[in-house]
Amino acid sequence: MKEIRDDFTPAHELIYKLKVQDAMTTRLITVRPENTMREVQRRLRENRISGMPVVDGDKLVGIVSIEDIINALDKGYIEEKVGKWMTKDVVTIQDNISLIRAVAEFEKHRFGRLPVVDEKGKLIGIITRGDIVKRLMLELNKIAELHASEEAQRIVEASILSPPKGDVTIEVSVKAGGFDNAGIISSQIKRELEARGIDRQTIRRAAIALYEAETNIIIHSIGGKITAHVSDDRIRIKAVDWGPGIEDVEQALQPGFSTASEFIRALGFGAGMGLNNIQRCADKFMIKSTPGVGTELDIEIYFTSNPSSRDAG
Repeated sequence: MKEIRDDFTPAHELIYKLKVQDAMTTRLITVRPENTMREVQRRLRENRISGMPVVDGDKLVGIVSIEDIINALDKGYIEEKVGKWMTKDVVTIQDNISLIRAVAEFEKHRFGRLPVVDEKGKLIGIITRGDIVKRLMLELNKIAELHASEEAQRIVEASILSPPKGDVTIEVSVKAGGFDNAGIISSQIKRELEARGIDRQTIRRAAIALYEAETNIIIHSIGGKITAHVSDDRIRIKAVDWGPGIEDVEQALQPGFSTASEFIRALGFGAGMGLNNIQRCADKFMIKSTPGVGTELDIEIYFTSNPSSRDAG
């Protein structure tokens, strides 16, 4: 019997729903390659920060941290130019992807901060672990403030109106690289499940599975589609992409594995969380993939307790 995650919280859903641009700091404190490490030391101290991007015009060319300054002091090159000692192989993250990808990059690289770029590669912000926590806390406080009145309204409406019955099918096309439109089907399904009075935990599992399935198509494929079919007792999700397919499905299901290209990795994507998270959200999970052809996911999440049918398919 496979493990089913039943401990998803509002924070889990938020970290998929919110994007990097929602949490990043747009007040940029930068340094140029011709500045000295001593000047960096002063700016870090004055602004109470632990690192800053190095820019040449609008172009991000490196990053320098407090650790670099400590090394410069210890080894005697504090008066030398930043361009000589900065980290040039900079990992960036794009502004229009979900916060879960930023979290994955922090875990993978153990950085204290990530430069944020737009779709053209222009530096537009900085994001830290602290920025993510602050944004989540802000949103969770908003949820807490609204929860009581929403729950009361839901009880009133449920007593007056019968929840919708019958089957509903929603289908969306997903474009490769189409982050700006990500989350549409998840939002539609959330509204449908809420109208049916489905419990919040199940709604979160469905939302996270849909976010991950859609993101996988956006990042790893040349495009595809997602179909969600809601019936009285379950939701069935079919996610199909048109290539390139997965060489080793078992390996791809392991936490931490990624099939992302070097280009995608350079943008800060592809931390290998998607398939494993989908499997843990689902009551029933099946995957078929043919290299050179594409991948098909079949996911079921039940609305009623039915332990005997909770298998891996």
